[in-house]
Amino acid sequence: MGLLGKLFGNKENDGSVQVPSGGTYVVEDTFRLGDPQDLVVVGQIKGTVREGDKVYIEGADENDLISISELDIFRTKVKSATDTTVALVLVNGAAHRITKGTVLHVKA
Repeated sequence: MGLLGKLFGNKENDGSVQVPSGGTYVVEDTFRLGDPQDLVVVGQIKGTVREGDKVYIEGADENDLISISELDIFRTKVKSATDTTVALVLVNGAAHRITKGTVLHVKA
């Protein structure tokens, strides 16, 4: 490690360091598949979201959390997504008034 690395810490990520979940997600579309209570939302994540994370609706109670059971990018299941368009499957999401333009906040 060089002098700058010692002073400022090594910023290289060899895959062993995981970026923490968190960010803002803007819903562009919604639909239902399989379980009628679950809601699929498609939108843009600014930050990082992972399978198992929870989201809350902007302007609603931050303790009213909705679980994410699955993430898909271009019809491929993934475990996490960062700064991209991604589909989220929200467990019992149909019970919430989530429509185009709804802003969701990610909590790990």
